[in-house]
Amino acid sequence: MRAWLFDQALPLWAEAGVGPDGGFHEALDFDGRPIPGLPRRTRVQARQVYVFAQGAALGWAPGRAVAQAGLDRMIAACRRDDGLWRLTTGADGTPADETADLYDQAFVLFALAAAHRVLGDPRLLPLARQTLEAIHQRMTSPHGGWDEAIPARLPRRQNPHMHLLEAMLAWRETAPDPLWDQTAKVSLDLFDRAFFDARSGVLGEYFTDDWTVTPGDAGRVIEPGHHLEWVWLLDQARRAGWGDHGASADRLYAFAVTHGQDDGGFLVRETDRTGAVRDGGRRLWAQTEAIRTYLLAGDDDLAARLIDGVFGAHLATAVPGLWMDSYDADGRPCDDRVPASTLYHLMTAFTVVLEPGA
Repeated sequence: MRAWLFDQALPLWAEAGVGPDGGFHEALDFDGRPIPGLPRRTRVQARQVYVFAQGAALGWAPGRAVAQAGLDRMIAACRRDDGLWRLTTGADGTPADETADLYDQAFVLFALAAAHRVLGDPRLLPLARQTLEAIHQRMTSPHGGWDEAIPARLPRRQNPHMHLLEAMLAWRETAPDPLWDQTAKVSLDLFDRAFFDARSGVLGEYFTDDWTVTPGDAGRVIEPGHHLEWVWLLDQARRAGWGDHGASADRLYAFAVTHGQDDGGFLVRETDRTGAVRDGGRRLWAQTEAIRTYLLAGDDDLAARLIDGVFGAHLATAVPGLWMDSYDADGRPCDDRVPASTLYHLMTAFTVVLEPGA
């Protein structure tokens, strides 16, 4: 993992994955060249700031400068006048889609925490507080949690609330403050009240405005990868003193391990609430969530098998340091480009191995 990160992925993405202005490209092709003209999503800018800051924390010294330049560009290009962050900028960094999406706000907060921890930039704690206050003021829903975006839209999802919890955990680690605790409690309360179905032991994905399960096909979608991501975060929340959700986490873990793996040990994209597979394809992000959560649970054999599978398939690209993000149910690769967004997931999982106790 260290060799792949330090010798292959981080050098490649620091060179080919960064534009002249310090902002990050959305994707590379399989020759390792940037794909021109793609809009830049703010969530990707934020994830890459985290990646290079965390790379520096692990010992890859050039990451500091890359993270700082990307951070400076993200602050200059992606922030709206109301304290929230726009959805996209153009490939040249000019404003494009002004939508304030909760998912993006969560990843900006996560990136600011990593940059504060590693770079020590004095702008970031006030900026994080301002961002979170704007979320509370402008996006709070009368039914609990926060709206998906401004303007509000349906369906509502557990996913951005999960990542806001992740961001609050990151900020608590670097600069404890009651504001992070209060915000985390909102996501955790929603987990108890809406996201986790205690009858079937599964995590719902899509909901109506008042947090009932979305009717129809969307309401049946279960993602084993998100099960394991929540197991990890619930354990971190317990360590932070935010309550013990161990019984619920155990059920999520058992469902994912029992119903979510294919014959090769990879996590599938989707099951239904009974555990029947809906989409037997796979994404790389789900495998990385499984690796770190298997290690957390002490299932080292499952983790080792999956690590071998990831290196033997997803990371076995002709140009080292790239990845095949997705495969279909028959094991055929699906992608014509390499999305930058996936490197965040690889970094979070690899950190658990390279920095025990992280």
